[in-house]
Amino acid sequence: MKKRLFAAVLLLLLLVGCKYANVTNAPDKETEKQKTESVKTEEKTPDNTVTIVRPERTTAAVRDAVEALENKLKALGLSVKTELDTALRGKDVDRFPNEICVGPTNRPESAALYARMDEAEEPYDYLVTLGPENGNCVGALDECMADAVEAFADEYARRLVTGAAGESTELERRHEFARRLSVGGKTYVRMRIETNGSDPEKYAASELKKYLNEIGIFDGNGLLFKLSIEFSLPTDGYSVEIGEDDTVRIRGGNGRGVIYGVYAFLERCAGVRYFMPGLETLGEGDIVLAENFSHTPIFEMRQSDWQCGNSDVTWCVKQGINQREIPRDKGGNIKYGGFVHTMASLSETSSEKQPCLSDPKVLETVIKNVRAMLDRDPNITIVSVSQNDNQKYCSCAACSAVDREEGSHAGTLLRFVNAVAAAIADDYPDVIIDTLAYQYTRTPPKITKPLPNVCIRLCSIECCFSHPLNDPSCKTNTQFVNDILAWNEVCDRIYIWDYVTDFCFYIPTFPNFGVLRENMRFFAEHGVKGMYPEGNYNSKQSGEFGELRCYLLAKLMMDPMMSEEEYYAHMDEFLAAYYGEGWEGIRAYIDWTTAEASKRHMDIWNPPTSVIPIRDWRAMEETFDGYWDRAEELAGDRLEAVQRSRLQWQCIKLMLHPDEEEAARFLDDIKRLKIKWRETSDLPTVYDLKKSPATWK
Repeated sequence: MKKRLFAAVLLLLLLVGCKYANVTNAPDKETEKQKTESVKTEEKTPDNTVTIVRPERTTAAVRDAVEALENKLKALGLSVKTELDTALRGKDVDRFPNEICVGPTNRPESAALYARMDEAEEPYDYLVTLGPENGNCVGALDECMADAVEAFADEYARRLVTGAAGESTELERRHEFARRLSVGGKTYVRMRIETNGSDPEKYAASELKKYLNEIGIFDGNGLLFKLSIEFSLPTDGYSVEIGEDDTVRIRGGNGRGVIYGVYAFLERCAGVRYFMPGLETLGEGDIVLAENFSHTPIFEMRQSDWQCGNSDVTWCVKQGINQREIPRDKGGNIKYGGFVHTMASLSETSSEKQPCLSDPKVLETVIKNVRAMLDRDPNITIVSVSQNDNQKYCSCAACSAVDREEGSHAGTLLRFVNAVAAAIADDYPDVIIDTLAYQYTRTPPKITKPLPNVCIRLCSIECCFSHPLNDPSCKTNTQFVNDILAWNEVCDRIYIWDYVTDFCFYIPTFPNFGVLRENMRFFAEHGVKGMYPEGNYNSKQSGEFGELRCYLLAKLMMDPMMSEEEYYAHMDEFLAAYYGEGWEGIRAYIDWTTAEASKRHMDIWNPPTSVIPIRDWRAMEETFDGYWDRAEELAGDRLEAVQRSRLQWQCIKLMLHPDEEEAARFLDDIKRLKIKWRETSDLPTVYDLKKSPATWK
């Protein structure tokens, strides 16, 4: 319609132009004086000359709009120039002939136009003025700038034809909001944010502003968000409250807490999801805060080492991960001094065996090195004084006597660690000494108890991972349950080192989704204060379900008491976003493998064909091919993710039907995608392509 109108205007202008041309060709009866004055006036400001003025520094949208307007005006037969609004400091603005301001220029009429737009309770898509009252100005949101100049050009053309150039006119289009802020029964389309000025508060404010702007909420005089750190709240905790006078308060017990509060508001009230780095969704519908809410994480330390998520600091902050290097302005982190298996470096002995923990020289050396570490880096809050990764413990007479007395090899270790903790307690009262309860030290000693500044990190490496820890029918897990109960009686700070992938087979399916929520809840209910679910820390992307597992574990660490319904809702949301419209077949694949694995025990080194028999896999082969085929067909822009995760099924099919050519292509794919084969090697080092990948090492 607009194009037809513009064409009609052009036709009228041509007719008018012909009429004027006929007059010009008629015998000239002007006096010489009149001719001279006419020429002078034309040289001063020709009637058909206009100047588009744009900001010196501007956006691509404004530049494109200026170019479009210039072409439209030239099509009307006008002489058009484009100038920048450059002005020397302290100098008056030089005006150009017949100015048309596009964008927020330094002209007073342009500033007044944008001020009106900023102050409007219901924001504009664009506001256009023509005529002497407010000048010729085009103001618009970037995404609406093209529509604004089209509206201006149409009206400008109409005025040329009708002779209404001296009239003042305004054109506007108010913004239609798909989503609004709804707080305490009132709705808003504008918001503003205040902080007390700390770096984490300012970072939280920038993130809140960014996401609300992306959703479509405008800056301005509307709902006020007050962000603050209040140390009366628990560490890492937050509170989101409806205040008086159009206010929402988001408070945190520390820098991380206020940031977590912002992300929780966006997630809970707006439906924003932070699935993976580069994969986020903004939700739908109004952003509704109907009642106050607050949260304090049960686990004080939350660590993830899945590189698909953990390699991105901003994703870690959004998910509440607090044990990795996070800048102070993003809330900072709990910092370890050494992370694990530090005994060799601290005692200056070999890592091939354990040092003698009854030797006073070893104790003296470890204390010296712990102090040196803390002096070098005062940000360290936890120091790991933990056994080397082997079971070659000292069996000298002194160590053996302690272990017999304590009824556990943890006896010598805990006495040693307590001595280190006691030695540094006065000088470093806020530092925790962390040690492992791992393999031969897992059972707590009968006599010695950890000092208040000692943390016991209990490791579940021997457990079954197809049955929840609290499943009484799984005898494999019984001893671990007994150990955590016993440590709970003597220790107020237990961390867990859990295992959530198959470390010998990173790529084929590891069906442990049925135990993740149950085990996390079990840990929360048994006094655990820190979680480290160790996964695939070698690959930045997974050929299995690493991304899904990484996301779910982060959610569980922040909320280990979530219901089963909430857990699977998180799973379904992730699957739909990560794999596209064919995600339901992938969910069915997960459900079947999880259910089948629960019929048997599963450790962290088994190939999947030792957990689910080959005959059962083969019975589902056609069905699973269909699931993955359909997922690829419906994946859209998520095709790469589907094909990469399908590698797990391709690997299992090679276990069912070894094929040399298919195996070679499979290895080429994982090499190209830089997906690691196992914890200790990027690719298989001992293998026969004619044999099942279950035999590859």
